[in-house]
Amino acid sequence: MPRTSTRSPLTRERVLRTALAMVDKGGLEALSMRKLAAELGVEAMSLYNHVANKEDLIDGMIDLVFGEIELPPSDGDWKTAMRRRAISLRDVLLRHRWAIGLMESRRNAGPGRSVAKARNE
Repeated sequence: MPRTSTRSPLTRERVLRTALAMVDKGGLEALSMRKLAAELGVEAMSLYNHVANKEDLIDGMIDLVFGEIELPPSDGDWKTAMRRRAISLRDVLLRHRWAIGLMESRRNAGPGRSVAKARNE
């Protein structure tokens, strides 16, 4: 009888979210493609079907962090909106302390960063 697997399929989202959790727990220096693959229960080469390299992985993680920042509604009082945005940013950076030094240094802005910047311009 064939054995069925209950493991969820490997996707870019799953790879990025697992890497994010690993880095939140152990810092950026705890992340390697081999360790990430082991955490996901796959071979390291399988990751390259979903991320081009470690830089792409980090870019994707930073994009997830940007995506967590609450974007206040465009209507209403601008001071209240900016305060909500600042509080949201603070909360996100407290969850992902490693990210602050990388947020502006990444070359490849993903959709989370692009949307966050566009709404503020």
